[in-house]
Amino acid sequence: MTRTTRTTRTTRGTRDRRLLGAGSVLAAAVALAVTAAPAQADPALRGTVRISTGVNGAAPDDQSWSQGVSADGRYALFTSWAKNLVPQPTVGGRDAYLRDLRTGRTERVNLSDSGEALNGWTDQAAINADGRYVAFESNADNVVPGMQVKGRTEVYLRDRRTGRTELVSGGLTATDTDQFHASYAPQISADGRYVVYVSSRTDLDPTVVDPAPGAGAGAAPGAAPSLARPYTWKINVYLTDRRTHTTRLISRDTAGKPGESTSFRPTISANGRTIGFGSLSELLPTGPTPAPAAPTAPTARAAAPELSLARPTSAVYYTWNAASGKLTPASYDVDGKVADADFDATVSPDGRYAVYSLPEPGGSTGGHRYHTVLHVRDLRTGAVRKVSGGLPGTTSVGSSGHGSITADNRWLYFDSAADNLVPGPQHPGWDVYRQDLRTGRTERVTTAPDGSAGNGSSNAPFVSAAGNTLVFESTSGNLVAGTDAPAAKGSQAFARPTGSWSDDGDDQGEDQDD
Repeated sequence: MTRTTRTTRTTRGTRDRRLLGAGSVLAAAVALAVTAAPAQADPALRGTVRISTGVNGAAPDDQSWSQGVSADGRYALFTSWAKNLVPQPTVGGRDAYLRDLRTGRTERVNLSDSGEALNGWTDQAAINADGRYVAFESNADNVVPGMQVKGRTEVYLRDRRTGRTELVSGGLTATDTDQFHASYAPQISADGRYVVYVSSRTDLDPTVVDPAPGAGAGAAPGAAPSLARPYTWKINVYLTDRRTHTTRLISRDTAGKPGESTSFRPTISANGRTIGFGSLSELLPTGPTPAPAAPTAPTARAAAPELSLARPTSAVYYTWNAASGKLTPASYDVDGKVADADFDATVSPDGRYAVYSLPEPGGSTGGHRYHTVLHVRDLRTGAVRKVSGGLPGTTSVGSSGHGSITADNRWLYFDSAADNLVPGPQHPGWDVYRQDLRTGRTERVTTAPDGSAGNGSSNAPFVSAAGNTLVFESTSGNLVAGTDAPAAKGSQAFARPTGSWSDDGDDQGEDQDD
């Protein structure tokens, strides 16, 4: 399938920014005792605010993108090309920033171990539950001293309490010295102990034997380059335990070997025990469709739409369980078959639910033959439900995706170009919506102060685990009170309190666990 192109998206190199994701966080983790981020029940938000704001309130001089939010809703994370967001000059290009929604203070968080600005890019970043830790990727060569491979994109973690930055993806004495290999797309557990990411490096898990093609049986890992140069599509998912200083390969096939194709956009539950990711690799055999009570059995594959091998837009979404060590397909359709999901799938903070978009016939714009509809699957029972199908008796060819769930598993936030999700006048662009998973009711949430639609497109929502704060990106110029500017060409990052339903006032809901 080919997903509708979003004009607010910006890509870098061969990677689509849709592969990033917000790290899932559990509301209870807010109680972790840290000095960098004291817990607070509610952020000081009284409406939508632009968080990508220049020094002394100046307009940002370039575009920004949403990346995540802390569990209590206090800290918003975003990346930006702007050079005037903090007093310290930008050295590289795109940097990661954290906005304290209580104080209005913005700080750059992709910093070197000595606190200096980086001389490279940061494209994707993630924040832990209390905001103490930020994981980020960078191709800078001044992040930590002693790097063996200069200019290679790696995953790092910044401790905002101690002011230290550490390398996560491998040690300083790298045995894989190919500068074209890379590690990126980090996500982090609630307490900051576990960091999951993707990498094409060959030396991260010492238990994996992955000889070069044609090297012969029994060849030692690293005996010859196992990946093609200068770029490779053999990218796998790894999990690093910062406490034990160990890294393990997650995207293994049934023989325990790394996947032979690309895996992407890993997400992690708050406790670090459930990891979700998409993969083009054939990691598991297919077979008869299982009953819902046995979702881990081999499964039949649903017929997929036409797919461009040069630029795939969907793949099977898997979940990995740390307790059992099992890898399981998660992207089922409503008929009980495994289907290829869009690249922005995720897991809920408690790891019980998988949220993903599946294709359906009917093109959006530009000649596309398919659009995507959001689904939620209960990983415990196997039950699947479609959540962005629209109002009863209506149809749409607009796509929906990028789901983000609160820790109580009640509220689902997502972006959509569908024109049948809410009654009344429709907006031709993308908007962010929320659905009450208990009642099925849907509401547009990226609106102007008077309740009218934004005049641009809004995307990439991240809701706090506590359910009180939404962070998103938008080109709209009329979302903030007192402003009525036209839509911009590039996006900016925004935050807003989630508010309550107008008729019941119950915004937090109840846990759906049976």
